Amino acid sequence: MDLLAYRIPNESSVEKLGSFKVVKNDVQKSNGFIVSNFYVTKQLVFESNDKAHFDPLDYALHLNEQQPISISKERYIKQGKLALKLMPQKAINKVVLSRIKTCMLDTDKYWELYTKLCESYPKAFVYLISSPHFGTWIGATPETLVESNGEKSKTMSLAGTKEVSKGLEWSSKERQEQQFVTEYITSELKNQGTKDININGPHTATAGNIEHLRTDISFNLNKKHPLDIAMGLHPTPAVNGVPKEQSKRLIEQIELEGSNQDRSLYSGYIGLVSETTSKLYVNLRCCQLTKNKAHIYVGGGYTLQSKVENEWEETESKSETLTRIFDLL
Repeated sequence: MDLLAYRIPNESSVEKLGSFKVVKNDVQKSNGFIVSNFYVTKQLVFESNDKAHFDPLDYALHLNEQQPISISKERYIKQGKLALKLMPQKAINKVVLSRIKTCMLDTDKYWELYTKLCESYPKAFVYLISSPHFGTWIGATPETLVESNGEKSKTMSLAGTKEVSKGLEWSSKERQEQQFVTEYITSELKNQGTKDININGPHTATAGNIEHLRTDISFNLNKKHPLDIAMGLHPTPAVNGVPKEQSKRLIEQIELEGSNQDRSLYSGYIGLVSETTSKLYVNLRCCQLTKNKAHIYVGGGYTLQSKVENEWEETESKSETLTRIFDLL
């Protein structure tokens, strides 16, 4: 059977066995736990088997035999230079380029890894999912896409990254990057007909060893389904870029077509949804597990002020959210 384990921030872990089902029609009416890949070509909803009991000592993970492509630093820098060259031509203000960092990991310790992530990141949405549809994924994301209770709803603009230990001030590049995300989200919320949009920020938010600039945005759903809002916001400039469609196309051109790098579930959306409540997150700080390996998905946000070497270092810093936990196992 498929496995679903998740821990909503500051709540207890939930573990279930069942099956992930591909949603083919009218995903907006789907209720329960939902996960989508970045390109929204595959969306799945979990159906629980209430008679089955999960025991980590007996459960065998679904591990893909084929491993995702992990590119070199030289390749990532080459991609970054190409992006900076093409951005002005395509009128793109920001684009996010991702990469995969592969580490050795004893995958028999998957449950210890999950519990360590829950302990280490109490403010994150932590999850572990395993299915033949996508293999096994685990993550601890700090970014809310849509959280709602009745008509009251909220989201966040999260962009700009620096290491806590370096004690640096926020640069103009990082503040500009964050402002792109905030403006996009508020504009999209207005276009979708939500009401009473309130913006609070930006302020510094810590997530493990790194800090982000974060703006909290609250709004009234105005009778909209929360999944409609989520699908309208996705992919946000925090994982995609500005403008939305041009950035997404450039990502596809450079990553998917240029290097056969498929983001898969990375930077898609994941979480719980119903007509009355939702807790949906952007799937960041995550990795795919294959036999004795972890493939960490990370990205760097490019603006015209970006230095390619710095974006590589940013992806390295983001990977430490998981690698520092690997070292504890």
